[in-house]
Amino acid sequence: MRVVTAAVAGAVCAAAWWMSFVPIGRALCDGLSPDALGCAGLVYLWVAPISAVVWAVVAWALLRLARPRPVWPTAVLGPVGSFVLALAGALTIVGMRARPPEIVGVLVVTISAGVGYALAAAVTAGYGGRRDGAEHRGQDG
Repeated sequence: MRVVTAAVAGAVCAAAWWMSFVPIGRALCDGLSPDALGCAGLVYLWVAPISAVVWAVVAWALLRLARPRPVWPTAVLGPVGSFVLALAGALTIVGMRARPPEIVGVLVVTISAGVGYALAAAVTAGYGGRRDGAEHRGQDG
């Protein structure tokens, strides 16, 4: 259940990130050439990272409300895994020289975030457990 909860929280927040990041970028670059260096720098170096941090905090809050303990390892490793998977998916699409519709960007980001958060939850599932060694001796104390 922990993995499913993390995957849903990550996917929802990633979709919300994409749906907020793209319109903000379009609004800021309104009237500028899409190839303008200032527009690309503003959007990709300021808007995208700041909004990603905001949505990562929202994902942490959602995981905290769902109460899988501890939350912080999943909240830290989830965005890292999501970024790596989204980058791999985007580079694959670019490498194929495909011209997909805009919805593909949302799907790549959402699916990679869901998988990234699920992997983070699975990897950190045993973190913070019992450390007294009793689980190996059959003593449940």
